[in-house]
Amino acid sequence: MYHSMIKSFFQFSAGSWISAAISFFTTPITTYLILPSEFGKASLYTLVLNLAMIGVLAGADQSFIRMFYETDQERRPSLLWNAIIPPLFLCGGVTVFLVCCRFEVSRLFGGIDQSLVVILLSFNLFISIFERFSVLVLRMKKRGLAFSALRIVWALANSGGIVFFALTVEKSFLAVIFGAFVSSLCVFALSFLLELKFWVKRCPLSIPKIKEILGYGLPFIPASILYWLLSSMDKLALRSYTSFEEIGLYTAGQKIVIALSLMQVGFCMFWAPVSYEQYENKDSKIFFSRVAKTIAGGMFLVSFLSIACKDIIVLIFDNAYLPSAKIMPFMVFSPLALTVSQVTAMGINLKKRTYWHLFVTLISASVNFVGNLLLVHLYGAKGAAVSTGIAYIVFFYVGTFISRKVYPVSYSLIRFSIGVVILFVVATVNTFSGSLTFELLSVTIGGVAVFLLYKSEMLKGIRALRDVILETISKKREEKE
Repeated sequence: MYHSMIKSFFQFSAGSWISAAISFFTTPITTYLILPSEFGKASLYTLVLNLAMIGVLAGADQSFIRMFYETDQERRPSLLWNAIIPPLFLCGGVTVFLVCCRFEVSRLFGGIDQSLVVILLSFNLFISIFERFSVLVLRMKKRGLAFSALRIVWALANSGGIVFFALTVEKSFLAVIFGAFVSSLCVFALSFLLELKFWVKRCPLSIPKIKEILGYGLPFIPASILYWLLSSMDKLALRSYTSFEEIGLYTAGQKIVIALSLMQVGFCMFWAPVSYEQYENKDSKIFFSRVAKTIAGGMFLVSFLSIACKDIIVLIFDNAYLPSAKIMPFMVFSPLALTVSQVTAMGINLKKRTYWHLFVTLISASVNFVGNLLLVHLYGAKGAAVSTGIAYIVFFYVGTFISRKVYPVSYSLIRFSIGVVILFVVATVNTFSGSLTFELLSVTIGGVAVFLLYKSEMLKGIRALRDVILETISKKREEKE
């Protein structure tokens, strides 16, 4: 199990790691060209785009994922087009709304007429729909290497677009927006060409099928909006109570947890098709239990390493971003909770009880709202990070408890809870302590303690990783001979 899982994980995540390396070398350039306040405005643009995507997708992308393996191979292109038609109609309506409210939208970015932002947002929304489904096709067909290649293209196009716009037009948040638009366009174009036969195959539309797709997907809209609030409330609170510069520092802090974010992306991309296939096996509960324990151990380990290296990683940024190192520690809880809950809360989707996602995100978003209300006034970006970290811990436990009710699986929650408490103490020390020695000591002790908690799973994972590397090296040698 570990061998095949790790091999698939690396196929899907290789592109993310390479794209991170590209970002590593281009970040000093972009942070030199773009001020923290401008990055803050760009992050708000991303929030608006993500919210608009929730509305126009109408859960059709989730329906496509859930119904892919239930549909005959020959009829899957038809499933794709039946799923994509509703979002395209809704996109037209949202575009009209954005144009009519362009002045209100402009206030979010500084109070001046930003018609260009609205234009880019409308085009980006349209392209993002096609990008979303074209990448989903690759995911569901388990084309991990192709998916990784697209991640590399995205990183190159995004960084290139930012630098090009900043040097030729202006050094503002528009450069970041332009980079995002160019990267989405490039990813869609290439993913479309990679599955050209899948896209151009004659596909009759079916009203009953569209109704079925919307019937499964629509409950995701309120849950997704609440999740958007959960993941965006920190920046919205900072926008209300602090400055664009504080938002920029907060965004830079999120870049420090890049290793965790990459693991989250890589795991989530390949987990959906794997989990739905495994669900049909009689030993699926044992499989889910083992995967949850292994991924928890790995994410804990990388969380401690990320906190330990925060003061080194931040050195690649411009000096104006150095305070981000103290904002970052509580940010590790977001990718940790999201990644592990992909396994532990999977029972909600497997049993098609998707309405429970609304309850999970409502509780978590409420916690985040209260936390930001209380802490951002006192601690600024640090307070936002603490509040969001606590909210994601709540997100994990609520989702996991509900999932275990509808699909009982043993996930060793006591052991996971001990790890969460240790990590919380370490994050607190590294956020509010002024002593570097004390910070490093806490990370070392905490990391060793959690390693001992998950020693068995980590050693199995390391051995499986070693086997995959040796197998890859052996194949390369055979090819050369």
